[in-house]
Amino acid sequence: MRKWAWVIVTFVVILIVGGYAFSRHQSIEKQYHLEMENAAAAIKDKNYTAAENYFQSALTRRNSDPTATHRLKQTKTFVNGMDQLENHHFSASKRAFQQVYTIHNGSEVLNDRAHQQIKEIEVVQKNVTKYNKTLDYARELNQAQSFELSNEQLDTLFNTKEFKKGYYTSIWKAARALQKSNKTGLAQTVIPDVADNRSSSQSNAAASESSTNGTSQAAGNGSVSSLPKPNLSSSEQQAANNYSGSNEFTVTKKDTELNGKVISQDQITKARQELGNRAGQFSDQDVRNLIKEAGQKGISVTDAANNQ
Repeated sequence: MRKWAWVIVTFVVILIVGGYAFSRHQSIEKQYHLEMENAAAAIKDKNYTAAENYFQSALTRRNSDPTATHRLKQTKTFVNGMDQLENHHFSASKRAFQQVYTIHNGSEVLNDRAHQQIKEIEVVQKNVTKYNKTLDYARELNQAQSFELSNEQLDTLFNTKEFKKGYYTSIWKAARALQKSNKTGLAQTVIPDVADNRSSSQSNAAASESSTNGTSQAAGNGSVSSLPKPNLSSSEQQAANNYSGSNEFTVTKKDTELNGKVISQDQITKARQELGNRAGQFSDQDVRNLIKEAGQKGISVTDAANNQ
């Protein structure tokens, strides 16, 4: 009788221990699956820190579980890519997102997002190259003292909607600084006719004293006296200042260069001095065209103007 009692007791103990172990296993499995589901939901909500915590908790339920291990690594890699992108390290960010694909049994949501980020980075990288090229050309024009043309190049950047995105902050700041430099340069630019006007006004008094005799003498000699500067109203003067010449069109880089070098403001000023009283008939771009024609044909700027 005692022998059977021990057998029964032993059997009961085995059942209790086995039942407890099975129950604990079931509880651990339930917790594991719950942590993995919570991690997936956190990824969907873009709460990557929470997702990492859930994956780490799942690994306490299943030590070295490959699925939790891989998805934890994948999440960390994706977050690294986002950090690199935020710091405008585009190449490093792209490499990180490409690594997301290589992780076995990863999250499809992260794979899709990594793909979208790579596409966006490729667009940004192309834009960075394009915007820097425009900025470099605007700098060349600034150094050649062609401040208005430099600003025209900068305007193409500022009028581009994409350029306002945070990816291009450093280029945007550099463009604003160059725009400020152009503004300063324009304010300091001396209009070529100013010096002539000053000397002309100083000699007007002397010229008027002998105007009668001078007129008859000039007629006798067959020469033509120069006409005085017109007395313009403020609105007329503003319109004259805004005059852009008869050949106004969209200016390209080629239009501003002679033999591959930007035509400087000094060259334009010298050409205007050579043109004399006719200088006011031409815009800066008209003068550039005369300089280009003169250089190509081996003639003077005046001769080029006479050919117009």
